Amino acid sequence: MKYLVLAVGAAIAAVIATFVRYQSLYPCDWLKHDTAARLGVPPLVAEAKVRADFLVKGVTDPTAGQCLTAWWDFKANEKKAD
Repeated sequence: MKYLVLAVGAAIAAVIATFVRYQSLYPCDWLKHDTAARLGVPPLVAEAKVRADFLVKGVTDPTAGQCLTAWWDFKANEKKAD
């Protein structure tokens, strides 16, 4: 039971930390925010780049799952670049 409480507490802390950082729990917003920060451009320009990247893949309206996968790829590539 103790481990369940710790796991739930850790999950809640992760959700709160994510919301504090991105002001959203939607992965497409995370991707837009991190892209803007990495490129040093306004969020509107970053959103256009993200949408263009999805359009190249044939996705016109990305789902939360597709954005989450793209965000994971973005973060993995960011770590490789460092």
